[in-house]
Amino acid sequence: MPGIFARLTSPLRHIDADPDRLVLEAHQLLRRAEENHGVWAAMTAYAGMASVKIQIAQYLKEHRD
Repeated sequence: MPGIFARLTSPLRHIDADPDRLVLEAHQLLRRAEENHGVWAAMTAYAGMASVKIQIAQYLKEHRD
């Protein structure tokens, strides 16, 4: 029961995004990270954003009404 309540009150519930599009955007960000090989700040930023997009896409696929 607590899981259902958490999903109903989750701020992620209102995200209006296509999970497949988020994965494509994440892939593009990972390509940019590869292009900036050796520039650790850029690589970390691109990889971090890609990770977030993939996690949100996974959440949306699992919990979308």
